[in-house]
Amino acid sequence: MTGREDLLLGFRLAVGGGRGSIVRIVLSAVGVGLAVAILLVGASAGTVMENRDQRVHAASPRHEPVPGVAPLNYSATKTDFRGQAIALVHLQPTGPTSPIPPGVDRLPAPGEVFLSPKLEELVASDTSGLLRPRLPGEPVGIIDAEAVLNPNDLVAYVGTDELSGGIATYAFGSDPAYEKPFEQGVLSLLLVGLFVLLTPVFIFIGTVSRLGGASRDRRLAALRLAGSSLTQLRRITAAESLVGAVAGMVAGTALFLLFRGAVADFQVFRFGVYPNDLTPPWPLVALIVLVVPALTVATAWAAQRHTVAEPLGVVRETTPPQRRLWWRLLPIVGGIALIAPDLGVASELGRIALIGGAVLLMLGIPALLPWLLERVVSRIKGGPPSFQLAIRRLRNDSGTPSRVVAGLCVVLAGAIGLQSLLTGQAVLTAGYEDRTAGRATVHADGPVADRAVAAVRAVPGAADFQSMRSMLVGASSAGYALTSFAVADCATIEAATTAAGCRDGDVYADTTSIQKGQSMQLVDNDKRERPWTVPVTPRPLEVKPWGLGEQLGVSFLATPAAVAGVDLAAAPVTVSLRGTTGNPDFVELVRNSVAPYSGQVTVTSYNGQRASDEARMFDDARNILFGGALLVLLLAGVSLLVLAQEQVRERRRALGALSATGVPVRVIVRSLLWQNGIPLLLGIVVATATGIAVAALGRRLFWEGLYVDWSAVGMLAAAAVVMVLLVTASTVPSVRSAAKAENLRTE
Repeated sequence: MTGREDLLLGFRLAVGGGRGSIVRIVLSAVGVGLAVAILLVGASAGTVMENRDQRVHAASPRHEPVPGVAPLNYSATKTDFRGQAIALVHLQPTGPTSPIPPGVDRLPAPGEVFLSPKLEELVASDTSGLLRPRLPGEPVGIIDAEAVLNPNDLVAYVGTDELSGGIATYAFGSDPAYEKPFEQGVLSLLLVGLFVLLTPVFIFIGTVSRLGGASRDRRLAALRLAGSSLTQLRRITAAESLVGAVAGMVAGTALFLLFRGAVADFQVFRFGVYPNDLTPPWPLVALIVLVVPALTVATAWAAQRHTVAEPLGVVRETTPPQRRLWWRLLPIVGGIALIAPDLGVASELGRIALIGGAVLLMLGIPALLPWLLERVVSRIKGGPPSFQLAIRRLRNDSGTPSRVVAGLCVVLAGAIGLQSLLTGQAVLTAGYEDRTAGRATVHADGPVADRAVAAVRAVPGAADFQSMRSMLVGASSAGYALTSFAVADCATIEAATTAAGCRDGDVYADTTSIQKGQSMQLVDNDKRERPWTVPVTPRPLEVKPWGLGEQLGVSFLATPAAVAGVDLAAAPVTVSLRGTTGNPDFVELVRNSVAPYSGQVTVTSYNGQRASDEARMFDDARNILFGGALLVLLLAGVSLLVLAQEQVRERRRALGALSATGVPVRVIVRSLLWQNGIPLLLGIVVATATGIAVAALGRRLFWEGLYVDWSAVGMLAAAAVVMVLLVTASTVPSVRSAAKAENLRTE
């Protein structure tokens, strides 16, 4: 036969073998399809970031004067509504040639607002009436969806004819110096996490391609009897493997397109993705199209390296060659050698070394686990019959279960290590105590400070006020901004500091260099210097953790009487207050009370944890890695399920023989549980040790001590154990069917 005829014969054998062939093709299509869909999503990462950068570029204001263009006063502020951030972009044109931001065809007139699609939906769905007063104008249009940075962003363009503090903008489309979603250390961890999540995909493809190995060997023996050569057998094997691979690529493409259509509804790292963003580059698509079939064919050929298909039957090597250890340790040694030197993450070399070292450590798991499993099962003696059956099976073939478990262990080790690093940093960046839970902090610029504070005090249920008017203070000979200065009454000082017995007229400082009679210059937002002489000897200042003094970073405090005669009208005011009515929307009422001063007043609330961008960044990174780990854990579970079902089908005669000799079905099921569980338990131990080692070596990312997230370790290990129990339980019907005596019949 020619090569083309060999391939056609392999195709007919793959699809024409009755129910068993259809089952194998379906299982292969499901497994390869999941893997291909994940690979296509991963290949789209570059396009996602490129399109995002383009949207950021298009919306970034340019401040360099342009001849003939009247500048646009531009000011961006934020507010929150029930935990959702809303961006308010205030726009004031100075002439008919003022630039127009992307997404609208005209500038909003004073009293008008343009809303992003998601904000328009939120306003329409809000039945409380608390959000509408927050918008300083009447909605008159919708911002084009593709012009908004993220599909779920809540943005409003606000027209105004009175804007203080705006930045003159002459065009849109500058190269922005915007902050990346993640700082370099976290970005490096996420790149490692991407590798960790993608590695099991390739292991899974290799596992799926081994389905039906025993029946394929019998077919090949029949073909040898018919006169086929070994070269022809390899071509026929390749054609059989390609059928499942092609079906899987079609299924994976369909799954990817379904996900792509609904991706705008997902939030990733607190930013969304448009469907057009999920467009993998053609070179990567072509690479996936070539690599997936090539991997399936190579794996099918590799599975036959210890099998000899002869005309009279199939001969397998009963004792596989002993695995060598030395080359399996090379990735681990190389990973430690790259990570151990403290090159830092600020340099490109340091980041490359960190990522490369972590990747090598992860690769050491699938390399070391088969050798370790082989050594462990070879030394186990005795035990109940079910345990002995499992050990005997693992001794005969420890490579297949170790390959399946290896992908899972890579995910576990990566998740444990990265979760520990990120959780350790999140613990350090979070942690506002209960005393701040439920409090709202209002910061008002000087021109509207008194009116904003009066409006806040009028909110129903508002109580427990702490108020500070902040400035900068410098010695007359030293110029500006020697230290942060605030004026507060005694009640606020005693609540925010450790001071006791405060009297109006006192002064507090965290340094002894400031003396009574010393001349100072007080500077506020209008940049005017106000001379002031320290009236009394300052008392020691120690701010309480998490209090208003620490939030403002004050190191110099004075009571109102101590600054009598100094004009403080232009100084901003910060007020901290708490609601007493138990109204869950108390903070929203506070925000509404200062809505008329949008752009000059900000409101922040705390709910038992630090509401900072840094803490949110670490939470986002931890959540996506944990979610990805669970997703790939599910993929590994599907792989294990496919393998278990296929093994039961291929061993039905052996299982029937065991049942006929008096072995109960429950013993066979328990043996399968041991057979799946022993490699998994060993893998969990290896993965935990590797993950902790990665965390220990990579802790210098944040210059902090090692923090092992044992809760994440326990949850992931428990999920893996539950997965093995479910997989084993799913094989019970197949085992009962295979254990019937008629499976021993032969023709």
